[in-house]
Amino acid sequence: MERQVRHLVIAAHPNTRSFNRAVVEAYTSELIERGHRVECRDLYAASFNPILSARDLAAMPSGKWAKDIKAEQAAIRRADVLTLISPLWWSGFPAMLKGYLDRVFCAGFAYVIKGGDYLPGLSGKKGAIITTSGATAEELKSGGTLRALRTIHDEGLMEFCGIEMVRHLYLSGIDPAMSRADGEQRLETVRRFVRRAF
Repeated sequence: MERQVRHLVIAAHPNTRSFNRAVVEAYTSELIERGHRVECRDLYAASFNPILSARDLAAMPSGKWAKDIKAEQAAIRRADVLTLISPLWWSGFPAMLKGYLDRVFCAGFAYVIKGGDYLPGLSGKKGAIITTSGATAEELKSGGTLRALRTIHDEGLMEFCGIEMVRHLYLSGIDPAMSRADGEQRLETVRRFVRRAF
């Protein structure tokens, strides 16, 4: 029997009734429906501390990380696929997710420094990012935001750490006043992505 693929979904939106949360539910439900194992980490619900402290920095060379960092790293190690789901705020990740990455994706874990070279520490894993944005796809493209996100998130984060990017899915034009049909259309895009990619 083929081994189940293990997914870790990192969710970062403070509003449990947001469209972003609906995306998390659609994504994880479709994975489970297809027989995958899914672990979801809601950073806000977990009250994850996103502040990289001087103590955290001092512990990095020795690998004596804080317990909450070790717990997140253990979850990443267990996963075959890592997915980040968050809104786009000020052309980047929310502070909660950025702080998570600063603290958890540290040297000695996500990457290794040897003789001045930076070597990936998470090779063999696959990754996906789902970003929701109020801006339209054309606005994100014409302003250069899409290219910047690919450089920073896909290449500078995932690929730098050795994670093979499956896709960065952008759900644009998200508006609290959008119709149920428009929302469902975007959620179906998420489900279709899961069906095609996994």
